[in-house]
Amino acid sequence: MLTFIKMEFLKLKRSNIFLLSLMGAVLPPLLMFIAVFAFDEGSTFDMLFTNVNMYMSALFAIMLFSIMISYLFGREYNEHTLKTMLTIPISRGKFLASKYVMFLVWILILTVVTSLSALVFGFIAGLEGFTLKLFMDSFAQLLFANILLFLTFSPFVFLSLFITNMVPAMVGGAGLTLVNMLIYGQTWAPYVPWVCPYLIASGEIAEYATSPTVSYGIILVTFLIGLAISYIYFTKTDVAI
Repeated sequence: MLTFIKMEFLKLKRSNIFLLSLMGAVLPPLLMFIAVFAFDEGSTFDMLFTNVNMYMSALFAIMLFSIMISYLFGREYNEHTLKTMLTIPISRGKFLASKYVMFLVWILILTVVTSLSALVFGFIAGLEGFTLKLFMDSFAQLLFANILLFLTFSPFVFLSLFITNMVPAMVGGAGLTLVNMLIYGQTWAPYVPWVCPYLIASGEIAEYATSPTVSYGIILVTFLIGLAISYIYFTKTDVAI
């Protein structure tokens, strides 16, 4: 399986999707950098990191992750390489697991890019209040939120296996982004799998009457359902020649 992960990483480095995802990871810090001058928002590093984490985890990451999943899991169908890959003596379960691991690694890379971009833009803007602890806490918060989001995107794996075209994933990601915008701040936000990761990571979950345990349970159930249906579909469905 390690060989598959290395292969996925090599393919990823040469893809335009990877470059676009990096640009998407830089976009929230860039927008907050512009807001500092245009709207006098985020005059301290603390405010900048808070805003970047919120917009990245609750909005931009939704669209990015849906496209990333569609690319990782659907490309083997679209490029007609899956039937060749499956001739290698490795189980379909391990092949699917390597895709999940590559998705997680990709998320970790984007998290680092987003945090470092916010740091650089903060210094360029001349913001005050920077400390190493503040940066590390902000990075840890964003990383935790993105890992929780990773778990909630397993149903998108099944969607990408069932409909290999990237359009449904993009439409689904855009729809979830809109849903998050409408739901954020509502009393039932902790019950929505793609909203509660940010609420948990940022600590805002304490402002709601819902126990964090419920939100963790919803995230876990979403992950297990998506993992189960994607595994069953991928291992039981024949690959068209």
